[in-house]
Amino acid sequence: MTPARFRWGILLVTFGLLLLLRNVSVFNDDIWLGLLVYSPLVLIAIGIEKIFTRTRVQFIAYLTSSFLLIGGLAIAFYAGADYEGSFFTESSHTIKLDPSVKELSAKLDLNETNLTIRDAGHDLVHAEFDRFTRKAVITEWFEGDRARVVFESHPLAFFGGALKIDTDEDLDWRVWFNEELPLDLDLTGRKSDIHLNLSTTPLRSLTLNLDDATIYLKIGELEPLVRVVVGGEDSRFKLRVPQSVGLRVHGADYRGYLNRLGLTGENDVFETEGYDSMTTQIEVDLDERLSDVSIDYF
Repeated sequence: MTPARFRWGILLVTFGLLLLLRNVSVFNDDIWLGLLVYSPLVLIAIGIEKIFTRTRVQFIAYLTSSFLLIGGLAIAFYAGADYEGSFFTESSHTIKLDPSVKELSAKLDLNETNLTIRDAGHDLVHAEFDRFTRKAVITEWFEGDRARVVFESHPLAFFGGALKIDTDEDLDWRVWFNEELPLDLDLTGRKSDIHLNLSTTPLRSLTLNLDDATIYLKIGELEPLVRVVVGGEDSRFKLRVPQSVGLRVHGADYRGYLNRLGLTGENDVFETEGYDSMTTQIEVDLDERLSDVSIDYF
């Protein structure tokens, strides 16, 4: 049996096995995306096979075909495991509220995914994921009366965006947090479009570490003190706050702009008049590496 004949047999066995496992729901459709990204490995294996065919080390030509089988299954298990849904379909995830929970801490690793938060809800957390969007692996646990939730990028993020599908639809995650629990929120990622309307969410703290992102943030008056840290290189940040709140901003690099808004202070701290007497106080720490900052009132 020649190495070429052995290789074609291995490829047919591999494809049939993957198709069977997909049909019985062991894998989701993400396996095809993963195999497409790594398909050049087939050409490399065929090239190695041709080099060593009819030589004293011809066994290497057979080994490359075996690696195709092992590699194909490894990619399928890595890319096609059933997380919160397939890359090709819409999905959602809901975490019901436990009455014993009094606080909520959430961390979202967006990678390059867009995020929209518009309203609060009755559940602890509810999330919806568009088709052609990398889904999240969601974990939650409880520490006393505090709930912790983590959204981690789907393993397909490992491909580094090697394959993108452009449609006329917004491709993003949409997330709702509980309307009553104080929220500590941490977002990381890059090249994302972030729309955070948290005016109906009792936000207590927000940490943003987002590079080359567009960030819109609206904060309400549901918590007496809100702390916001905005970090990231070349990101564009727009903040909207109620006219009745006290606003304090850390950011010496934005002195001129903050003074024009009516914020005064020394060194790198600028605040509205009567900040300490306001019922609601919002404190914002701005990274000097931001490319654009805009603040207004509603």
